[in-house]
Amino acid sequence: MFSKVLLVCAAGLSLLAGAYALTSSEPRADFSYVNSYGIHTLDPARMSWTNDFRIALNIWEGLTSWDPRTMEPIGAAAEFPPEVSADGLTYTFTIRSDARWSNGDPVTPRDFVRGWRRGLEPGTATDYTFLIADNVVGAADYVSWRRDAVAALTTLSRLRDGWDVDADQARALSKQPYLGEVQTAFDEVRDPSEPLDPSTDGEPLARRLNDADLDFERLYANAYAAHVAALDRKFAEVGIEASGDGTLTVRLANPCPFFLDLTGFPVFLPCHQSVDLLRLSAAGSPITEEGLVVYDPQWTKPDYRREGYPGLVTNGPYRLASWTFKRRARLTVNPHHRLASDITCRTVDMLVYENISASIMAYEAGDVEFLPGMNVPYEHEIARLAQTGERPDFHLCTVLATYFFNFNCADQTVQGRPNPFVDARVRRAFALAVDREAVVNNVLMRGDRVATSFVPPDSIPGYDPPDGLRHDDDEARRLIADAGFPNGTGLPAIELLYTPNDERVCQAVARMWEDTLGARVELRCKESKTFAEDKANRAYMIARANWYADYGDPTTFLDCLTTGNGNNDSGYANPAYDDLLTEARLTRDPAARAGLLRRAEAILVEQDLPILPMLHYVSPIAIKPYVKGVYPNPRLWFPFRFIEVTR
Repeated sequence: MFSKVLLVCAAGLSLLAGAYALTSSEPRADFSYVNSYGIHTLDPARMSWTNDFRIALNIWEGLTSWDPRTMEPIGAAAEFPPEVSADGLTYTFTIRSDARWSNGDPVTPRDFVRGWRRGLEPGTATDYTFLIADNVVGAADYVSWRRDAVAALTTLSRLRDGWDVDADQARALSKQPYLGEVQTAFDEVRDPSEPLDPSTDGEPLARRLNDADLDFERLYANAYAAHVAALDRKFAEVGIEASGDGTLTVRLANPCPFFLDLTGFPVFLPCHQSVDLLRLSAAGSPITEEGLVVYDPQWTKPDYRREGYPGLVTNGPYRLASWTFKRRARLTVNPHHRLASDITCRTVDMLVYENISASIMAYEAGDVEFLPGMNVPYEHEIARLAQTGERPDFHLCTVLATYFFNFNCADQTVQGRPNPFVDARVRRAFALAVDREAVVNNVLMRGDRVATSFVPPDSIPGYDPPDGLRHDDDEARRLIADAGFPNGTGLPAIELLYTPNDERVCQAVARMWEDTLGARVELRCKESKTFAEDKANRAYMIARANWYADYGDPTTFLDCLTTGNGNNDSGYANPAYDDLLTEARLTRDPAARAGLLRRAEAILVEQDLPILPMLHYVSPIAIKPYVKGVYPNPRLWFPFRFIEVTR
């Protein structure tokens, strides 16, 4: 059956399969694999895609890394294990004396401080800032202080340049009491005879600021200078300290049982000092006019030369030798890495095949050795071949990941239409109306596990997720009627946002909502980049989503739904949920901590339903039989230094 499917595809795809070999004059790499989407970013502070991690964790090296089979933390750029205080709050890492950057420079503790700080700074900080801010002493306060200052400087720069400000920008000035001159001017604008509360009266305050006869140029200049002067002093309060003896001391706000799992993650990677050659600044300071930390985005290119920049310098077993956008990235062994002489796989090619069937054709033709994913309409046949052993080079990975739907919980309207999903009863009704077993067993048929929880069961030792909601059409109809939409009457058209690979699942689920609830569902398919933008901006009512674990703890899933989290695309906010996660963070007893996390997850999947868990992934991958050292694992991360190719 599989060979017949390939023959059908072959006519249109055979030319694509060999295209990369024909367009390069370089010799074939020792090992080649497929990345279906190309590289989004190689900036460790900004990356959030598994495909990017796969490159980054081979060209960079954190304090720790992972065993390729078990994914347990192991030593990397630092000696292992580190020294840990009796209360679990202070970690002292000794940087290896033979740790080297790809240009031969020694890796220092200051390189890690530089990398971690980039993960906190407005301008470079993105989705994973919370991993540092929630764990390291003083980091959350620093992030809040910086963000408030950026908002205030942005407001003052607009007023200086003659632009009006809005209510949110006006409120930003009220959060800068340490800037005495700004605060004095702000108090004058508020007018003591007619006091305004900045938290609620932003619009009249904005009008007063826009009409005020103040020297905003001077106010801005003084505020900017005061903030720049305080930057390093404030950062010194963050619990990250580099010592001259080669040690990095990290002080945690609370015990973190999985901290050594985190310290290999991209946002915790070091950064070579050369990156500062490409740092954008104003008035000779380290920040822009708005207070942001911004770098020339080309700094991750290996051949970029500007202002004396030498091109990307990394400290992992490999270095990025070349990168052609949406075509190929070539890795070669970092000659200065301590393990360089032991690595048998000297060159690695990441090839981009946006058509997954074309990538399978390339694999079958022998042009690539590894497919880390085969998400195609006939993947059920691939799964069958793996399960029966007919294709021993096909493997099914039980992945620590969940496929789900996001409900937009925050916006009263979406693209001009009323959004019924601000009501938890509507979200619960839509969840109850879905027969997940039918989707998993009759639509996908690839061996995935039905999901009623966000955290996959039997995946994290010591944690048992709640039961969640089961399929119940009668209760779904009762809830939708109770919410004011009996038989779907009054429901606006429901837009379901997804990417092309989700077509079959979304069609099946849409039919269930139409048949059970009387909803009218409009399917809106977008390519990955536009889809990601719409999802991040909450330009949707329901959107497909997935989450792959970043570390081996339930919070890698549950933190995503805390208020304000960068990965909280549904806009969900529940103080009770946040409080349980905060309490768990302060709890040292493992059983009690697991109980708190289970209660929090029950709020998600049994009460509020900001998400609808659908399935826990089983991912088919393909590895040529002559390739050794690629180990299927639940995170789909593959360190290339263990690979041996014997073709």
